[in-house]
Amino acid sequence: MTTVLGWLRGLFAVGMLAGFYVVAFTLLAADAALVWLTLWGMVEFPSRAGNWSLALAGSIPAASALLYGIGTVSRTEEPPPDAVFLRRADAPGLWQLVEELAGQLRTRPPTRIYLTSQANASVSEDARLLGFAVGERTMNLGVPLLRWLKPEELRAVLCHELGHYAGRHTRFGAITYRGAASLRSTLFRLRMTAQSDQGRVGYAWLYQAAIGAYAWMYLRLSLAVRRRQELEADAEAAAVVGPEVTARALRAVHALGITWAGFESRYLRPVHRLGFVPEDVFEAFTAMMGDPPVRERMAELRAHPVELDRSPLDSHPPLARRLALIEALPATPARTVAEEGPLIAETSPVTRVQRKMLGESGHSATALPRSAWADLAAEAFAIELASLLLDAASDTHALARPTLATVLGLLERGQQTELTRRLTDAPEPEEQLTEALYALTGQALAGAGRARWVLSWTQGYLLDCPRDPRGRLDDLVAAAARDKAAVPALRGELARLGLDIGAPVPLALRTVAAPAGPTTARRSTRNASNLVVQELARQRTVGKVTMGAVAVAGVVWGIALFGSDSSEPYTQSYRLPTAAVSMYTAWPSYPNLGPTPSYPDLGPTPSYPDLGPTPSYPARLPVPIMTGPILRPTPSLSFHIHFVVRGDTLSAIACEYGTTVEDLQERNDMGKRTELSVGQMLLVPAKGEGSGIVAADCR
Repeated sequence: MTTVLGWLRGLFAVGMLAGFYVVAFTLLAADAALVWLTLWGMVEFPSRAGNWSLALAGSIPAASALLYGIGTVSRTEEPPPDAVFLRRADAPGLWQLVEELAGQLRTRPPTRIYLTSQANASVSEDARLLGFAVGERTMNLGVPLLRWLKPEELRAVLCHELGHYAGRHTRFGAITYRGAASLRSTLFRLRMTAQSDQGRVGYAWLYQAAIGAYAWMYLRLSLAVRRRQELEADAEAAAVVGPEVTARALRAVHALGITWAGFESRYLRPVHRLGFVPEDVFEAFTAMMGDPPVRERMAELRAHPVELDRSPLDSHPPLARRLALIEALPATPARTVAEEGPLIAETSPVTRVQRKMLGESGHSATALPRSAWADLAAEAFAIELASLLLDAASDTHALARPTLATVLGLLERGQQTELTRRLTDAPEPEEQLTEALYALTGQALAGAGRARWVLSWTQGYLLDCPRDPRGRLDDLVAAAARDKAAVPALRGELARLGLDIGAPVPLALRTVAAPAGPTTARRSTRNASNLVVQELARQRTVGKVTMGAVAVAGVVWGIALFGSDSSEPYTQSYRLPTAAVSMYTAWPSYPNLGPTPSYPDLGPTPSYPDLGPTPSYPARLPVPIMTGPILRPTPSLSFHIHFVVRGDTLSAIACEYGTTVEDLQERNDMGKRTELSVGQMLLVPAKGEGSGIVAADCR
């Protein structure tokens, strides 16, 4: 049953991927047809080509974005950027454990194991023949899991990942990955093209809408399959280590992942942007997990797991549902797991993971001992907020930088609202003002040597003031931020502590000889997204190609326009009568009969009572051979306007211009009428351009 289900999933994955390429290449074919028709019309009908440059300049950027998005996706899933290959000699215990668990699940073990910095684990398979043939298997395992999960919890995590192999989930995972990656890459480039100057006149927005609609369908149809696979892997793990251990491991990984993400985003990365990192990142995280408030928070997360900002397209089912299904399984006897010793014998792989994790951001940094790094982090956080409050209190007309006395003066004058508005637009701005005033007051004391900052893993920084052991200063700062009447009490306490509030507040790190500033706003240019940089470079190249293509097409159009038939009718600036226009445009076109032969002057044409068959001419006159049917003479489009004067008749005008009454009646939409009025405008042939057939009474 598992084999049949795996094959059905494979066919589904291949079909969904094929559908994406069908949509993409249908759009490309439509774009190519539009460009071809535009170029063909430009050459064949240059005077009626329309705005061909708009069609050409709009098609090239959109088509190139679509092609580039499809073509730049790897066929196999690459390991994370900070991944380090773990040799068997570096971690014999881990390799032995993985192979043992794979044997219990009756599946092949991975051929490669990578260490990563994430508190997570994953598996993949480089399947061949679109997933219908087996390939090399890869497992990614996070260092935080190896360091802080209990042995039985780590076994459960490994069994879950190996369960994907047992259920043949990874066999077609590469196909699903390729489809999702292709959609993401293509949509990203189409979105950037549509927002650029090139896309404002192009079709990138149309392609983005079409591909986006397919992506919506693709992700939702494949999502059900992927979530079902996660539940099957949970069941495989529960069958080996038991439902209780599996559920406990799932809760532990959830709590560990949230704590590790907070450590990275709130402490490690901001201080790293200042140029400082701990000598051992994982040792610093160990210190954080040893903090009692952090332990309490992790225990709460394990007991009551909460998924914040969960994406509706998450490939994992909701955690609550997974736990409910696991805990509903029949209980199994508890299994004792003996201590297996260190799973990683060498520390060098972990060191390389840390180096790659910190190096991928593009920031150079100085490594500090953990305690020095923690003090620096606390001081940097306080300086950042103190700087923001001083900036909010500054007067654009004042030359001197504001001090703590400046801020307290504004608060005493009841300008809390204005100061808060300048400081932040975040929710709960009053709390932001209180926190900023606490940071500024503490930094003034620390700069004067009256206190020091210490790192708090839950609050960011705390002020250690020996002369204020009970923390009375905290309450005074909070009251002064809310009520101007409480400011004098804060002034008195600061005076008791020996602080000159009018002195400049030092905004430099005292822990190390380096200036401090905002820890969240500074970005290295090298830290910009590689995808964005590459896409902008690609758009510049496509812009040059588009300009060149439009220039070449313009030259071709100019040549076609210059070489077009000059014998085409000349259009007057005034409007023709309806009958004249319909008379010319209603006639069919005829094959080119070659140049009109010249005839010698034979004098006046004799009149004939009956125009019947064409009379025979002497043999000395050349008679042109007509390749088409003999037709009535086509009126020339070269004409004059004759204004009727007193005494004019239609027959006299016909004689004057070498034509017939019938010809004039037809040209001027007169029907059978012959009446004329003085001043009437008549269309008549130009001199010498008449039909050549005249009435007998004209001679």
